Amino acid sequence: MKITREMIEKSYEYAKKVYHKQIDKTSAANNLYKEVGMHQGSASHYIGAFCSMMQGEKYTRTINTEATRYYLENIHKDYGVEQLRIALKAVNQHIDYYGKLGKGKLRSIEKLLNEYKTQLGTRGAR
Repeated sequence: MKITREMIEKSYEYAKKVYHKQIDKTSAANNLYKEVGMHQGSASHYIGAFCSMMQGEKYTRTINTEATRYYLENIHKDYGVEQLRIALKAVNQHIDYYGKLGKGKLRSIEKLLNEYKTQLGTRGAR
């Protein structure tokens, strides 16, 4: 099933709630399924990716480029530039992890990361 823009936006809202301990991950995933038809497994991966971004930690399940862009834009808007830098570190670690799996590269996400690095200057994401 294709992940829609509506699913991305709603998953971001629920991921924030999970991150701030306002709801548990399973309930959030179930709500995403009920509200926008997002499969619970996908919902769980998207929520996990957000939480990893907020902590600057590698995530191992890929979210699509549109979702990555939406999450980064909104982390910047909601939490500021320093939190964005932390999130970019997580994205960078995810790209490195995925590249080492031998399944190819995440070219569109790499391009997105490089856009942010350029916007933020050389201190960007590494």
